[in-house]
Amino acid sequence: MCLLIGSVQTSVHPVFKKGSRSKVENYRPVSLTSQVCNLFESIIRDGTVRHLESNMLIQDSQHGFRKQRSCLTNLLTFLDKVAGCLDSDKNMDVVFLDFAKAFDKVPYERLELKLKSHGFTGKLLKWITEWLHNRTQRVCVNGSKSCWHLVLSVLQGSVLAPILILIYINDLDCGISNWILKFADNTKIFGTTTDTRQQLKLQEDLNALVN
Repeated sequence: MCLLIGSVQTSVHPVFKKGSRSKVENYRPVSLTSQVCNLFESIIRDGTVRHLESNMLIQDSQHGFRKQRSCLTNLLTFLDKVAGCLDSDKNMDVVFLDFAKAFDKVPYERLELKLKSHGFTGKLLKWITEWLHNRTQRVCVNGSKSCWHLVLSVLQGSVLAPILILIYINDLDCGISNWILKFADNTKIFGTTTDTRQQLKLQEDLNALVN
């Protein structure tokens, strides 16, 4: 089966989140795409997930957008570690991290390198690459529409976007010595800090995450 993507056009409808309604940053961009495109994206997504899960390519710390993983499993794992430290009369430091506008800040070239490093080749890699590069979008507000513009990031609201985000940040916890848990781009890094050495180790892990 073959589908030529061509130039895909998407209408973006801003959905208010919180704060002042007069500020653009307080709106979440939701992309409304073609149903045919969504259907084909679903097929690609299912194959991509099978490849990632069957080859155990996604870090075990990731609980977002995965079968038998959820906010609950993330929280239970975290509470189990915390309870273990408290039972042993040990201190624990926890740092909560979140990428600001994560979907908007994924450069195509780096994402393609990440896809290759996860074993994506041939027609599938070419399809995803073409899907990323040949897209335009416009913003629709109260019946008014902007001009079409080239999309330079992963589309929030698309079927494939969550899986691509997981692949892009999959190596976030490589080389980290403390515990780390992720739900999509929301990340917790935590560990016992009973002495200065352990505190410095946590700071080193934070520096590594920033890099």
